[in-house]
Amino acid sequence: MMNILSVLIVGSPLIAVSGLPIVAHHPAPPLVTDAPLQLAASDDFAARKDAYLQKSRSEMDEWRNKIHGAGESAEAKGHEVSASAKAHLNHTWTATQRYWRKLQTESAEGWDKTRNAYERSTAELRQQWHRIHPEDQD
Repeated sequence: MMNILSVLIVGSPLIAVSGLPIVAHHPAPPLVTDAPLQLAASDDFAARKDAYLQKSRSEMDEWRNKIHGAGESAEAKGHEVSASAKAHLNHTWTATQRYWRKLQTESAEGWDKTRNAYERSTAELRQQWHRIHPEDQD
């Protein structure tokens, strides 16, 4: 029995506990097959993020042009907007810009949360805009 035990101990890792049978311990091999899936998921996220950022960049450019253009035309026409409405629009625009900048650097883990915040802020911006400029409906 001792010779067999010596061969088993030398041949493979064993855990021997007094009074219990000897159990061979073989660690699970690393799952190499997950690596391509992780890369594919990462590449997929990067592609989706790039497409979304391109779309949102166009949207942000449109908003920037609208907001700056409206300020200039309101001054030219003598169109007064309440200070409260203007402040709310400016606050919402600032928040939308902040979320958009954050989207550009967001990782996959925080992407959905930041994208949702950006979309809520954009919807709020649209709502505020239409209150001030009812003639400019989408």
